[in-house]
Amino acid sequence: MRKQHYKIPFTGLKLGVHDFSFKVTETFFESDDYLEIEKANCHINLTLEKQSTMLVLTFDISGLVTVPCDRCSYPTEVEVEGSYGLIAKFSEVELQNTEEIIYLPPSEYEIDIREFVYEFIQLSLPVKKMHPEGACNQDVIENLDNYLITENQSEKDSEENSSVDPRWAALNKLKKKN
Repeated sequence: MRKQHYKIPFTGLKLGVHDFSFKVTETFFESDDYLEIEKANCHINLTLEKQSTMLVLTFDISGLVTVPCDRCSYPTEVEVEGSYGLIAKFSEVELQNTEEIIYLPPSEYEIDIREFVYEFIQLSLPVKKMHPEGACNQDVIENLDNYLITENQSEKDSEENSSVDPRWAALNKLKKKN
């Protein structure tokens, strides 16, 4: 997507509420090398309330993105959904932006929401991004199982180590008491 597409000229807008709609696809993520998201089909509904000293923006995000599975690293489709707010205040003094408030000089005539769209989509991703149970690439899962250390294997390795090196015997006795 063109970067210009995400710039909203607000100087020509009247005071009050204005609605904007954006479609975000994988081209949005390709242009800036966002590696995690491979495909996307998201809708952004932006409500911009123009006031005399600030802009109040509300982003409603919904859609699907394709990301690597946390379990097998093969692509999986996950749902993203969320509502996020942002306030853009006008200030002649250069102030530090926060998570919810950004500061714009009074001479500014447009706001670029591209970076906010990216951040809010990232925030909308689920904590665990995995295929449904049983849908992971089975070759990868089988290889992972070969390297998985079970509790029994860990105890067996611990016993072998203690019999090989008697210097650790006293510490192992303390460990077994707890």
